[in-house]
Amino acid sequence: MEDEALVAIDLAYELEKAGAAVTFATTLAEALAIAEIEPHHSAAVLDINLRGEEVYPAAEILAENGVPFLFCTGHGRREELTPRFPEAPVLAKPVLGRQLVKELQKLLC
Repeated sequence: MEDEALVAIDLAYELEKAGAAVTFATTLAEALAIAEIEPHHSAAVLDINLRGEEVYPAAEILAENGVPFLFCTGHGRREELTPRFPEAPVLAKPVLGRQLVKELQKLLC
């Protein structure tokens, strides 16, 4: 879930090269719909700020459904961002696609 198109395209390319199927959400409403309607994702990558709204409600749904996720964001440090999700990895933007793939692989193992 990423609200900047070029960043999303670049990261999706790397994920697809690694064999992932990618679904995008650019707003919180889209992220919530995906998390609620399609709860069978293997994992999720969440940008904290989706067009001015925090993604935490979608993260809560993913956590309830047992879907592992990580945050990939340019906003703040891990200690500030994830008090509700202490186990969720946090990658700081800009992130290399191969680094994102590596972190997702860790989540899925």
